[in-house]
Amino acid sequence: MKLNKLTANLIAASAMAFGSGAHAITAGGVTWDENSSIDFFAQSALWENVALTAGATITGYGSFTFLNGKDNLGADAFCPGCELTYVFSGYTLTNTITGAPDEDFFFTGGVVNVYVDATQDFDFSNPASASNGTLWLSLAGADGDGDGFTLKGSTTSLSTVGLGIAGQGSGFLDVTGGLAAAYFNTDGQVGGTDLLYSSSFSPLATAVTQNSVTYTHGGTAEISGNSVPEPATLALLGMGLVGLGLARRTKKAA
Repeated sequence: MKLNKLTANLIAASAMAFGSGAHAITAGGVTWDENSSIDFFAQSALWENVALTAGATITGYGSFTFLNGKDNLGADAFCPGCELTYVFSGYTLTNTITGAPDEDFFFTGGVVNVYVDATQDFDFSNPASASNGTLWLSLAGADGDGDGFTLKGSTTSLSTVGLGIAGQGSGFLDVTGGLAAAYFNTDGQVGGTDLLYSSSFSPLATAVTQNSVTYTHGGTAEISGNSVPEPATLALLGMGLVGLGLARRTKKAA
């Protein structure tokens, strides 16, 4: 009888953990609910250069402004007192493009590094402020659908501002390291990749230049995918399942 009662308590505790706010994961000060219908969906403001000639590469940086629909302001911020930023580089264009509307482009390679910084000091006019924290996620461009490319998209329009080209693209990412790597190395995307990256961009009225790199475009970027439950939550579920097994064995013995 005591064993049955203990088992019931363990199962109830597991159910409570999986049916309440216990799903929230915190890694390096960044909190999100992996049981959300969108699991992990981080939206950001983006600054980058563009590549028009085959063999040219793109680089850029940004700051995450929303995580699962929650902003980073006030007491309910997804990273209270801190910020989540990123830089990317090494995406190499495989085809020369003219910048005409509806023209496809394809990239190989690519690295994205996400940083968590205990000081909210990101400044869009200073690209270095996007990488002055602790490495939170290290990501590499991945060929999820097996077509040889890690990022692809198309131009959407032309503008009289700056270089004129605007567009959108998307690609897959594999987790290679970082403070939160264990939560995202799930192989849950196409082709066993881990995360999906997408972005849209258009010319900036005023370019940003640092270390001989001129960032001519701005826009938005998103990183999305599945995360895994916290170890404590998994352990609690395991205890519940063990208790359930013991209860069944006890019942059979009786």
